[in-house]
Amino acid sequence: MNKKSALSLVLATALTFTLAACGAGNEVNSGNEPAGGDKTEGKKITLTFQTLQTDKSTPGYQVEEEIVNNYMKENPNVKIEWDRLDIEQQKVKLKTQAASGEVADITMVNPGAQLQPFANGKVLAPLNDMLDVELKGTFLEGVLDYYSFDGNVYALPYNMNIAGIFYNKELFEKAGVEVPKTFEDIVASVPKFKEAGIPAMILGGKDKWPLSFMFTNVLQRVSGGPKFLDEVVAGNKQFTDPVFIEALQKTKELIQAGAYQEGAATYDYNTASQQFRDGKAAMYFMGTWEVASIDASEAVNGKVGFLPFPTVGGKGNPSDYVVAPGTAYALGANSDHLDESKKFLKYLLLNYPKVAFDKKAAVGLAQKVDGDFKAAGYSELAIEALARFNEVQGGDMNFDNVIEPATTQTHLTGLQSLLIKDVNVEELAAEHQKTWELNKK
Repeated sequence: MNKKSALSLVLATALTFTLAACGAGNEVNSGNEPAGGDKTEGKKITLTFQTLQTDKSTPGYQVEEEIVNNYMKENPNVKIEWDRLDIEQQKVKLKTQAASGEVADITMVNPGAQLQPFANGKVLAPLNDMLDVELKGTFLEGVLDYYSFDGNVYALPYNMNIAGIFYNKELFEKAGVEVPKTFEDIVASVPKFKEAGIPAMILGGKDKWPLSFMFTNVLQRVSGGPKFLDEVVAGNKQFTDPVFIEALQKTKELIQAGAYQEGAATYDYNTASQQFRDGKAAMYFMGTWEVASIDASEAVNGKVGFLPFPTVGGKGNPSDYVVAPGTAYALGANSDHLDESKKFLKYLLLNYPKVAFDKKAAVGLAQKVDGDFKAAGYSELAIEALARFNEVQGGDMNFDNVIEPATTQTHLTGLQSLLIKDVNVEELAAEHQKTWELNKK
C-alpha cells in the first residue's frame, strides 16, 4: 500500500483549522448516483448500518442519526436499520460475518493491517467508482491511502486524529498536582491523586487497544522518534530490541505505580470514557475524537485541557504523536443493494463535515471543513486540540494498524496481562518476536 506520511496528513488537518477549505456547502447535499445508476429506485429497500455510535448523548451519534434521517426522508423507499455495537463487539461480529460472506450493507473497519484481511478476502466492495471529483475532493490529501490496497479504496473514513492526554484541571488543583511535563511527573503524581481519592488515569483495559494506544506513544518516546514498528515490518528491527523492552518496562512501571483505577482490566472503552466525562479521573490518554463528547458533558465542560504525551526518561519529542486515521465506512461486497449502499454512503460523507461542524464535532475529521471554529463558538478544549495539530513533527499509527493480526493479538493480550499480574517484559518481547516470525509475510 502506498501510504503518505502521517506528518503530511496531520498538517493537512491543521490547515482545515487555519484556513476555510472547500468542504460541504450550507445546504444538505443530495449526492449523485454511483457509476451504473441506481437499479433499485422505487423499490422498498432495507439497508443495515453497522455503527460504533452507541451513546445518544454524544455528537458523533447525533451526526449520523441526523444524516440518516434526512436520507430516509428524501428517499422514502429506503429504510436504514441500525446495528449499534461497541468497538470490540463490532470487530468480532465483522470477522464472523466476513467468514460467511454476509457483511452488513454498511459497516466499519480500521485502516492498514486491520483492513487488509477483509480487502484480500473480497468481502468488502471497492469504492473507486463512487469517488468522483466531488466526493474525493472533500478528503484530506493522502488519507485514503490508509484504506487502499492494490489500487482499490475499500473504506472511507470520517475522522483523522492525534492522541494525547486529556486532563481535568479542577482535579489537578484539588490534588495539588502540577501539569506533567515528563513521564516521570505522571508517575510521581499518583500518590497525591490517591491521597485525594482520585484515580490518576482512567483506562478501558478490557478492550485492550486503549493501553496499546498509549504504549505506542511510550515506544515512540524511548525510540527517540517515530517509525520503530515500520522498521520491524521492513526487517530492520526486532521486538526483542532493547528499545521495545524498555517501552514495555515503562508501561509496567506506570501500572505498578497504581496510575490506573482499580479493576482497570474490567472497564471497557465506553465505560472509561464516560467515567472521565463524569469527572472521576484526573487524566485520560485518548484520541482527539473525544473532544466533542467531553464538551457535551456538564460535569467536565470547560475544565479539561489536552497535552501531548511527554518525554520518557528524557527521550523523545512531545511534538511526535500517535496519529489515528480513523474508523471508516465500508460496504459489504455481497450486499443485495450495493448501488443503493453506495448512493447512501456518498450522501453521508458529502454532508458529514457540515453537520459535524454545526454540532461542534468537527475536531479531527478526515474531510476538509468549511468554517471558522472560533466564530462558531467551539470550546477552549477544541481550539487547544486543533492547535496541537499544528505542532506535529512526526507520527506513528497505532500498533494494531501496522502489525499483522496474530502478533497484534499477542501484543494486546500481553499488555492486558500487565494490568493483572507481574509479567517478565523480556519474555513478553520474545513472545512478540516468535509470533511475528511465524506469521509475517
